[in-house]
Amino acid sequence: MTPQSTPATDDDSLVLSALWGALRVFRVLALVYALWSIWVRHAEMARLDLALMVIGVLSVWTAYMYVSRRRDLRIHVMEMVLASAAVMSTRWFDTPLSATTGDTTIPGVWQNVPVVAIALILGWRGGLIASLVITAVMIAQVGQFDSEPLSNAGLIVMLGTCLGFGADVARTEQAELRRALARQAEVAERDRLARVVHDGVLQALAFIHRRGRDIGGESARLGMIAAEQELRLRALVIGMPLPELEVAIAGPVDLRRALDAAVTESATLVASAEPVELDSAKAQEVVAAVEAALDNVRKHAGPQAQAWVVVDDLGADVVVTVRDDGPGVSQDRIAEAAQSGRLGVSSSIKGRIEDLGGRARYLTSPGGGTMVEMWIPKGRAAT
Repeated sequence: MTPQSTPATDDDSLVLSALWGALRVFRVLALVYALWSIWVRHAEMARLDLALMVIGVLSVWTAYMYVSRRRDLRIHVMEMVLASAAVMSTRWFDTPLSATTGDTTIPGVWQNVPVVAIALILGWRGGLIASLVITAVMIAQVGQFDSEPLSNAGLIVMLGTCLGFGADVARTEQAELRRALARQAEVAERDRLARVVHDGVLQALAFIHRRGRDIGGESARLGMIAAEQELRLRALVIGMPLPELEVAIAGPVDLRRALDAAVTESATLVASAEPVELDSAKAQEVVAAVEAALDNVRKHAGPQAQAWVVVDDLGADVVVTVRDDGPGVSQDRIAEAAQSGRLGVSSSIKGRIEDLGGRARYLTSPGGGTMVEMWIPKGRAAT
C-alpha cells in the first residue's frame, strides 16, 4: 500500500474527513493539556527545563501538522517515533512518581494522536499495531509490568482498534456509495440514449419490419432481419440480456389488438369485449396465419369480396375463424395447390397452427364462400 502525501484523498468519506478534522483539534488540545499537566507538577519534576523542551518540540510538530493537514502514513509513523521519544523522556525528566509508576507521561494524552491517525489510515489492524507499540514504550518507560501502564494500555488498544474498525466501515460504505452513484449515472445515460434511439433507429426498424411483412417476398425476409436487429438494439439500450428481453417480450398479449392491426379495410374483426390473452410468440404466428388467409381472399375471392375475422375465447383454446363471401373453392383444388408449391394453405396457415399444437381446417364449397377455422391452445404445445 502506497500512502498519498496529500491533504485528502478521493477515497475519504464524510465520516473519515470529519474524524481527520477532529484529530487536528485533538492534537492541539492534547498539547495544551500536557503543558497544563507539567505546570501542575513542575515543582517536583527532575528536569523542568528539558521537559519544556520536549513540549516545545511537540508544539512545533503540532503547528506543522495543523497547517499541512497531512494524512499519509509516512508522516504519522514519524509522529509515532516522536511520541515514543516523548514518553521515554518521562523516565529522566518527570517526577519520581511518574518515572516509576507510569501514572502519567510528559506528552500525556498527546501520545494517542499517532495511534488514531494510523488507525484512520490502515484500519483496525493498523490501529491495533500502533496501540501495541505505544503500550510497549509505556512499559519500557516504567521498566516493569505495573497496573498503571497496563490500564492505560488497555484504553489505548481499544481506542486504536475501534476507531480503525470505524474507518474500515466508512471506507466500505463510501465505496458502495460510489458504485451506486456510478450505476445511477450509467442508468441515466442509458435512458437518455434509449430515448434518442427509440425516437429514431428503433422506430425505423419497426417500420421496416411491418412494411416488409406487408409486401412479402424478399422484403419480408429483410423485415425479419430488421426485427431481429431491433430486438438486439432494444436489449442493448435498456441494459437487459437478450434472452431476458425475449422472455419479457414473449409475455401475454391481447390477440384482439394484434389482429386489429393486421385486418385490412376489406375485412371486419369480430371479438368479445374482454381481452383474449395469448403468448406473444403464438400471437405472432396466429396473426401471420390470418394474414395469409386474408391474402387468399384477396387473390381468389376478388376485390369485392368481404371477409370476417372472428375470435372466440373458449378458455383452454382460442378459435380464430376467417370467413369470406366469395365464390368458394373445392377441397381438390386446395390439395392441388399444395402439391404444386402454392403453400398459402398448407404452410402459411395449417403449418403455423400445427406448430403451435393446434389445428386448422378449410370449410368451403363452390358458391358458398370459404371459411378457415383455426384452433390454438393457450398452453404450450406438446413436444
